[in-house]
Amino acid sequence: MVFCMVERSSIGSYNILSIRHLFLGAVSSHMEIRSKAEVFEAFAQIMERHGVSGSPEDFHAALNVAFHEYESEIYDQEHADMWRSLPEQFRLLANDANLLFPYNSGELHLLDIGCGTGLATDCLLKTHLGERIESVDLLDTSPSMLRRALERSTSWRRRTNAHQGLLDSLSSDQKYDVIITCSVLHHLPDLAGFLNSVRGYQAPGGVFIHLQDPNSAVLNDPQLQQRIAQLHKWKVPDSIARFSPKRIAGRIYREVTGKQRDDYLARTNRLLLRSGIVKTPLTIAEIFAITDIHAVKGRGISIERMKSWMPDYECVSQRSYGHFGVLWSDLPAKWKPIEEQMIRDHALNGSRVSAVWKCRA
Repeated sequence: MVFCMVERSSIGSYNILSIRHLFLGAVSSHMEIRSKAEVFEAFAQIMERHGVSGSPEDFHAALNVAFHEYESEIYDQEHADMWRSLPEQFRLLANDANLLFPYNSGELHLLDIGCGTGLATDCLLKTHLGERIESVDLLDTSPSMLRRALERSTSWRRRTNAHQGLLDSLSSDQKYDVIITCSVLHHLPDLAGFLNSVRGYQAPGGVFIHLQDPNSAVLNDPQLQQRIAQLHKWKVPDSIARFSPKRIAGRIYREVTGKQRDDYLARTNRLLLRSGIVKTPLTIAEIFAITDIHAVKGRGISIERMKSWMPDYECVSQRSYGHFGVLWSDLPAKWKPIEEQMIRDHALNGSRVSAVWKCRA
């Protein structure tokens, strides 16, 4: 993959974003979602290379907190395409979910898992389903992300609570009518265990909504590959972009002055080194292999596999988007109507997958 071939020392903030898009949208042979044991075995190999002690679970947690501590500062700018493109996906999913709640069901309670800076809740509250939500609980392992989400919540006019940690940090008595997670599933080491835990917090008849994950069912789809190839003809290849005057000048400046890169990945590495968690810096490929677990080597999220892990749920709506490998906002103007039409036609061979699941009584 191109992702693994790029030199760490030559990547600036712009190309890190491009590489991450390639990382999530890569087209290769379909591979099954890895089990928890396989994920942690891969972590253990990285840990051994960098002198990390302790358990893979603890290493994963420590890296994620460090990573999101710095990513939170530029998250909304880095993911501006999500802010521009996903409101329509939230509207469609929310309409699908809204039909599942009787209109006399009262006010609804929302849990946003892996809330980040609050994008999912912010978008959802602007839909017809969102109008019925009375309270919001935000959950994230990153204190910096939570702080930014709480700042955003001042415009929501809903009772909002923030919780730092994993799902088990919530009260086991709390049940939610709507549980949402955006761009989270492919980050989880134990996806089956996570989905089982979600069930414990779902109110009977409630809905679980997820979106913005790579679609494993179609990563080898010839039509998708053809559309992605068409788009790449219009974009400057990363191999060329690396040699732009601005990039070259920046690299020469760093070499002359001895200054290090200061993007969020470099800062993550420095924090891990200062804390003694790693003895040598991680490569960019290793960082994303740990943070974007199920997007590696063409893997993704499989609705069919999720069905086997969610026996108490029915998948009532499955949608797809990113039919050219990128989000709507990143498409040339003449191709945006094509993407819009494919979404209206309910085409399921886009690079991203989303779904609404209804919890049985």
